[in-house]
Amino acid sequence: MKTTNCKLQFIGLVLMLCCFGSSAAQPKPAPFLKRLIGTWQGEGKAFGMEARMQIKWEEVLGNKFVRLSLKNEMRTPTGQTQVFEGHAYYQSTAEGLYEAKWFDSRGTSFPIKGRVEDEALIAFWGTPEQEQGKSVYRLLGTGKLEVVDSVKQKDGSWREFGRFVLVREP
Repeated sequence: MKTTNCKLQFIGLVLMLCCFGSSAAQPKPAPFLKRLIGTWQGEGKAFGMEARMQIKWEEVLGNKFVRLSLKNEMRTPTGQTQVFEGHAYYQSTAEGLYEAKWFDSRGTSFPIKGRVEDEALIAFWGTPEQEQGKSVYRLLGTGKLEVVDSVKQKDGSWREFGRFVLVREP
């Protein structure tokens, strides 16, 4: 009887550790990404053209990832519209640090490493073999979101190619 009791207590302890261990190991969106959740849109410029951007941040796949869906409609000087779309799946790796994977309408995908600084998510994307860039998502004190995109030049400097100020949809 005493041996059976000890075995049951041991099994209970193992199960309890497994349950607590698995919930602690599952990444959760950090507070900053939670502040971005929602749909944002606004005007700006991309590649020197007037443009409209819409982005949506949402928890997906059992709340294990935060998906960024982006749509950028650029107006050419001749009045035509060029559309660029992309998705990224962000996951917290540590407090204020993220990893993600990007997929876009060019048929391109690449890794993203992000970090939070002050009121901004700074996302470094790409690889030296493809292209490298950074996107900065900065919460402004006015309740708006500024998005600035830059590409890394061969000399290591950054060239801005997009800038938008977005407002959250109600």
